[in-house]
This record gives sequence, structure tokens and C-alpha cells, in this order.
Amino acid sequence: MKFPLFWRRRAAAAPRAEPPLASRSFKAAYPSRLVKGFQPFNIATPRADTRREIRGLVSHARHAAQNFDHAAAYEMLIRRHVIGPDGIRLQMDVREDDGRKDKLANARIEKAWNDWGRFGSPTPCGRLSWWDVEKQVATAIAREGGAFIRLHRGRKGGGYGLRVEPIPFDLLDLDLTMRLSGGGWIESGIEFDGDGRPVAYHCWTATFDAASLTTRRRVRHPAADMLHVMASEEIGAALGVPRSKTALRLMNMGEAYREAGLEAAHFGAAAMLFFENVDSSGELVGGDPDGDDDGPPIDKIEAGTIIDLPPGKTAKSHTPAYPEAAAAPFMRLMHQSEAAGLGVSYETLTSDLSGANFSSLRSGKSEERDEWRMLQRAVFQSLHDRVFREWLPAAIAMGKVGLPLVKLDKFLAQTWRPRGWESVNPKDDAAAAETDLRLGLRSRREIIARRGSDFDDVLQELADERDAIEAAGMSAGTSEEAIARVWAPDPPEGKT
Repeated sequence: MKFPLFWRRRAAAAPRAEPPLASRSFKAAYPSRLVKGFQPFNIATPRADTRREIRGLVSHARHAAQNFDHAAAYEMLIRRHVIGPDGIRLQMDVREDDGRKDKLANARIEKAWNDWGRFGSPTPCGRLSWWDVEKQVATAIAREGGAFIRLHRGRKGGGYGLRVEPIPFDLLDLDLTMRLSGGGWIESGIEFDGDGRPVAYHCWTATFDAASLTTRRRVRHPAADMLHVMASEEIGAALGVPRSKTALRLMNMGEAYREAGLEAAHFGAAAMLFFENVDSSGELVGGDPDGDDDGPPIDKIEAGTIIDLPPGKTAKSHTPAYPEAAAAPFMRLMHQSEAAGLGVSYETLTSDLSGANFSSLRSGKSEERDEWRMLQRAVFQSLHDRVFREWLPAAIAMGKVGLPLVKLDKFLAQTWRPRGWESVNPKDDAAAAETDLRLGLRSRREIIARRGSDFDDVLQELADERDAIEAAGMSAGTSEEAIARVWAPDPPEGKT
């Protein structure tokens, strides 16, 4: 005998097996109730996102730099640590065929480079030095993701045959995006060939707000006359983005929070007083309703004033609770997130050393200094190297260096010395450097280069110092003996 109803119920109660895909799939690829920021089917590339949103990013980064303390502080850090007070210095390493240094050529090129970079010389406007150009480039990398430099040769090149002109980001025609015949294309005003190599830049001759003062037209500048300086991080990126891209929202919200807190603190410090009407009729009893009885108005009371309240009015104080004790930890957490997005330590960004110790400072400084070194290299390989290779043949041809142009390949032996940093723990680091020297793990040249100095310059300074001391008939004493001991070659084993 069969029982169909019974069997149907058993079949309905059987558990349903989950497909294998559900247990093996990437959960991070799908949005959920708790993770709402994910977009599962966003096929736009970072390059397309940048092209679409670069105006908003740059506009917000500029607003932050003009109004938010931490955004302005980060741009100061970029200029201070990437460029420094002495700039990124040229160090020539021209050598003869036998490997010896060509000191004459090195000295002449370095001298001419420094003379070209003095104030008023390297730019057509005559209002900048090369150090000023370096600082503007560093600021543009922080605020706009990159900088554009136009090269001027010939008549506009000046006495050295070359001048550089920083181009505002707003002059690039960001709206010009189109296909070209032959496989090329124009993207955000930058023209590329079929291999993705920039061949031209389409720029306006004046910004939009200056169009009423001068004629505004679009000009195509060949890539040979333009430099695009940026710290490239995305594959195939056409434009850079502000380095504060992830910190901008927190900065904006944090600034609004601080302003509201300041207002609340101001109201609390002002000890505001409110008057409560006790009379249900809402009318004051007694006194002149026109205010002609010379009594003080109840809506304006000066400090130290003692008055009798009108009948039917009682005073009620208002004391805001802000700022509370919990505000400081909350703001610290927000600032730590901002600092992480900017690639610096919290203590460096905020100058708050209340919770720092020696170990945390040393660890934080080490990490952020590596980031500064990466930015330094991005600047001098896309700006200094390219400007120098254009400048040297022009300067030689103009007779400013005193070297033959036929040996140009020999003279293109430049290196760059960006700024270094003093040690957080000088005594221990000096002892470690001495140990590395004794064991042959590092050279003196490398140790000096990490400090931002040049080995040959240090040797020359020590020699000049010794000669000056001897010429004055004085003895350097222990200091000179220590220098001689450090720089003298190690004695053979078994001898002292």
C-alpha cells in the first residue's frame, strides 16, 4: 500500500545542497549589507576613472590645501623632504678612458649648471630660480598628481640656449578625447601614438578665468618640447592623481567636525543665558513696553552687569558639554587614517608627540623616509635627467661650459644628490656604520650619500680644513687624530 502524501512530505523536508561555487567564490567580489562600497560589475579601469574624475579630485585637493591644516602641512612636507633647502644637486662623474675622474670637466659642468639655475635665469618669466621650479613641481605632484614643463630653445632659450616654463594644470585641454587615424588617440589633451607613447600635448594659451584678458586658443605642443613629471603608479596611466586622494574625504569631514566643535566650545565659554517666560499670557508685566525706561535690554547683557529681571521672566543657563574627553581619541583615529593615506607617520603630519617614544619615532621615520626617497627618484628621473640632457648640449654650443661638443656622450655622466636626513639615533648609527666599514659591508661613499652629501666634497672639505688649521699654526688635536684614524687605510693584520 502506498502513501503518496507521506512521501511528498519527506521529499520536501530533504536539505538542499549548496552549489560548490558558493563556497569557493571570492566573497570580496560581491557587495553585502555590511560592505556597501563594493561595486561588483564595475569594468572601468583606473585610467578611465582618472579621466572622468580628475577635475573633481584636483578641485578638492586645491580646496583642502587652501583651507585644511593637514593638507597644507603635507604639501610642506613634500617640498621639505623631496626637494629640501638645497634642492636636488647635480654631481658629475665624468671619467677618463683609464677610469680616473675628469675633475676639470666635472667642475666646469657643475659650475655652469649652478649659474644657469640662479634666480631669474632658467625661466622665461625671469621670476624663478631652478630651486623655485623644483618646489613648484613637488607641490603640483602633491596637489594635482603631476606637473607640466615646457622647454624653450633658440631665441627664448636665453644665454644658455634653454629655459623651462612651468605650465599650469588648467591649461591642459582635459575635455579633448578622441580617436586618430593610424591607431593613435588623444586622451585628456595628451596625444598618443599606436604604441601609447606621448607625441604631443594640446594646451590652451590662457586659463578659462583669464580668457577675458587675452585671446584664448588651443595649441599643439610636440612632446619633445614638453615634460610631464609624475610619480607613475598605475600601468598605462595618462595622468596622475593627487596624493591626498584617499585622505580628502576624511579631511573634509574632520574639518567640519572641528568647526562644529569650536562653535560649541565658543558657546560654552560664552556662558549663554536664556530667558524663560513664566507668564502664560506671554506678556511682560511692568516696565515701559517701548523701552524708554532706560533699563538694560534683556537680549544684550555686558560682562559684570547685575540687573533685576522683569516680572514674569526667569533666567535659564545653557552650558554645552563639548569638547568632551572622547573627542581627542576620535580625532586622533581620524588623523592616523589621514596620515596612512598620505604615506607619512601620524606624528609627522600632526606634530603630536604626546604618545610617541623612541622606538615608534624611529620606525615611523624609517618608513616615511623610504617613501620620500622614492618620490625624489621619481622627480629627478623625469625632470632633472631630461632637462640636463637638453641643457648640456645647448650650454656647450653657446660656449658656457668650455668643453668640446664632440665629446658630449662622455659628459652625459650626471648623478643627482637629493637631500638626506640626520639619524634619529646618531650615536648608535655611527657605531653601526663604523662596524660595517670594518667588516667591509658598506663603503664610506654609500654612508655619506645616505646623509645627502658627496664623498668627494667631504674629502675636499677635510683637506681644506686641515690646510687652514696648519696655515694658522694650530693643531686640530683629538679631532684631527680621529679623522686620520677613520680615513686612513686599515693596517695589515697583526700590526698597529
